[in-house]
Amino acid sequence: MKISEHADHTEQLFGIRAEDIHKWIDGFFDHDGFDHYLRQGKIMNYDPYDHRRFRHCKEALAEAYQEFGDKYSRSQIKNVVETHIKDDYDGYLPSRADFENGTFTAKYHDAIHAEELSAILDANELADYFNGIRDDDLPGKSFVSSFGFRIVMPTILAILLFVTAIIFFIVPLVEDSMEGQKRQMIKELTSSAVSIVDSYVALEQQGELSLAQAQSKAASEIEAMRYGDQNKDYFFITDMHPRMVMHPYRQDLKGQDLTHYTDSESTNGKQIFVEFTKLVEAEQEGYLKYLWQWKDDPDKTAKKLSYVHGVEEWQWIVGTGVYFDDVQKAIDKLERALFSTFFLITLGLTAFMGYIITQSRTIDNRKRRAEIALHEAKDRYRALVESSNEGYILEADGDILYSNNRLHRMVGYTDAELKSDNIWHQLFPDNQQNARVLQHLSLLFSHAAEPGEFEAQLQTKSGKPLDIILSSTKLFFSEKHGHVISFRPITRKIYGGAYGLVKQVNDYQGLASRIVEEIEQSDSQGHVVESLNQLPELVREMIDAGSRPDNLRRAIGSAYDAAICRFIDLSIIELGEPPVPFSFISFGSNARHDMTLFSDQDNGIVFEAPDDNDSLKQVRRYFLHLAERVCGLLNQAGYSYCEGLIMATNHQWCLTVEEWQANFSEWIENATPSTILELNVFFDIRATYGEAALVDQIQQHIVEQCHGNDAFLPNYAKNCLSYKVPLNASQQIKTENYDGVASVNLKECLRPMEIFCRIYALKHDIREANTMTRLKQLATKQEIDQNTFREMVYIFDHIWHLRFMNQIVEYTDLRKVNDVLAINDLTELEQQNLRNVLIRISLFHDKINHDFFGGSTS
Repeated sequence: MKISEHADHTEQLFGIRAEDIHKWIDGFFDHDGFDHYLRQGKIMNYDPYDHRRFRHCKEALAEAYQEFGDKYSRSQIKNVVETHIKDDYDGYLPSRADFENGTFTAKYHDAIHAEELSAILDANELADYFNGIRDDDLPGKSFVSSFGFRIVMPTILAILLFVTAIIFFIVPLVEDSMEGQKRQMIKELTSSAVSIVDSYVALEQQGELSLAQAQSKAASEIEAMRYGDQNKDYFFITDMHPRMVMHPYRQDLKGQDLTHYTDSESTNGKQIFVEFTKLVEAEQEGYLKYLWQWKDDPDKTAKKLSYVHGVEEWQWIVGTGVYFDDVQKAIDKLERALFSTFFLITLGLTAFMGYIITQSRTIDNRKRRAEIALHEAKDRYRALVESSNEGYILEADGDILYSNNRLHRMVGYTDAELKSDNIWHQLFPDNQQNARVLQHLSLLFSHAAEPGEFEAQLQTKSGKPLDIILSSTKLFFSEKHGHVISFRPITRKIYGGAYGLVKQVNDYQGLASRIVEEIEQSDSQGHVVESLNQLPELVREMIDAGSRPDNLRRAIGSAYDAAICRFIDLSIIELGEPPVPFSFISFGSNARHDMTLFSDQDNGIVFEAPDDNDSLKQVRRYFLHLAERVCGLLNQAGYSYCEGLIMATNHQWCLTVEEWQANFSEWIENATPSTILELNVFFDIRATYGEAALVDQIQQHIVEQCHGNDAFLPNYAKNCLSYKVPLNASQQIKTENYDGVASVNLKECLRPMEIFCRIYALKHDIREANTMTRLKQLATKQEIDQNTFREMVYIFDHIWHLRFMNQIVEYTDLRKVNDVLAINDLTELEQQNLRNVLIRISLFHDKINHDFFGGSTS
């Protein structure tokens, strides 16, 4: 839809056009993106509209409030934004995740797609597609551009071709045929007259008549001959001089010399009788067109076609002719009959073709409905498969048709590699355990075995063995049979203590370093993901062996950083070198290395401003494209997109040094406790890749702004104090109900400590983002004493230990989980210990209250 159409719709619904909001939604990635597309044309699957999803989704509403809050009410902004997006996506309001998970494809204004929303169709839904949907409900191409061109236009062209053939080919052919018939007729009539003359020539030659008698009788007999509809058509005779011998209607010409006689008074008129003489001298006969008196009416002339034939013995020329008016009347009569017949035929054809078009339209609509239904069923099935924790392969007659992302991550092979002929032997190398599996698969693909379940040892692309359960399920297609092959890793639940035998590994730091080294040396993005997949098992073993949470976070953070760096290096190989120096920034928990295996992304990009403003857009587009690839790969590796869109793929967080500095100046100068709540993540900042000096400039600017604005840190301190410890008035753990279970949010318990360290890091210009490192430096600077330091470290480690246990140990299937701990899963002693830890969080509040408010927050 055009901007004006969007505005018309919102004006009709809510009485507000708000064209500026509509332009803002559609203007995120302007037409200059095509220039970038052409320059980056060598990059496969590049979509110049890719970034539109940042405003064509429900998450854009928060940004719209900030952008237009001073002009419109929140309800007006909400109505306009949601209506615009729903208009574009057939009434659906997509989220950012919809653009990423493969179940939804954006239909941009400049490129129409016929794709659908969707999730497996039941019988009633399927019936709806064929019986319940009106023709104008169908998405896709317009009538003119699809059915119209395929069915209607050929039909109209066929009818036009038929009519054209009649007018320009058949009718002229009939006219030529009729004229030919007239020619033949006058030739035959003239031959009859000549035969009469020949009979008198014979009598004259036999001596029965004199020459004068024979010629007189022949002329008289021919003069009396008539034919035609009104019996007024006649014959005439001239000699070779030429002189008129006989003419039934022009007695005045008898005996006259006709050498200079023309068919008009003009000097350019045709010398009729001279032409007759020439025809006879040359061929003994011939046709001539000219003007002549209309039959017996001397005052009227008309076009005439005559045929003449010579009589050599007497040097006579005998001829007759027909008027073109007579020919035309006959042609008109025939054409009227033809046109009447052809008109009736055309009407019949039109009615018949109309019936065919109607039936074709019905069939075409049902076909399109079937396509939509099948696409929806496919996408819904795909959505289910992609959300599963198991790897899946869809096979038909031994050929692999589809494999999901979970399997790609599990084995390290791409979709194309999994479709190779020898992939089964690569996945299941020959050994005693796999022999039965390979035999089963061979028989299964030849339809000689029933589906089954086997324990096997799979080998990843890097050579790492992986114990799995392989299951097969039969599928029936219309013309072939297939199977779904599932790959489920064998895992065992491990709880708080070390139950049973524990694998003893002494050098976990070495194992973590080896994973990082593998990532750094990876030659493909799939290999990076495969290396990251080793982390969960390592973390489980480290937890079981009693490793401190700090070591766990360091292992996860180091691997995460290494993956970012390798993803960027591999992307630069494909995209080309960056146009200017840059740094990939980590924010929040990513910057602090306070991460779990389920942390989402918080990142951005800073780059040097180019020399001229004209190239700024192109430079930014390069980095947005680079970020799109890197963040997408991180998402595939299990680090989900930030729900608040604090990512380098968002144009708001892909900025020059000066733009970042301007942002921080604005945030610090106009800080309030509520605005700081939204900006917390940006004050934990670290250069993960590229020019660290660019991030140093930003950090230096932050410190200068903080120290130059006395109100900022107290406002920040109020923000910290707003996070309440989950304890009630009697100092008992205060729980919330999550899915009917009394629970505590561990991430929220950590928040006061994180903000505490951030505030004092800003105060003392501590550039390190890691919470534990900040605590150590605060102790060094004597901001906190040693006992307080030890207590703070204990509190931090204990909550992190519970967080890891809750996320990894209890959820061994590695589904994405939250930070909610069911309190009754802890023993009574563990609950008491957690209560004591939460009570001591008051250390952070007390110190902030004392340092910034003199013991009072009023």
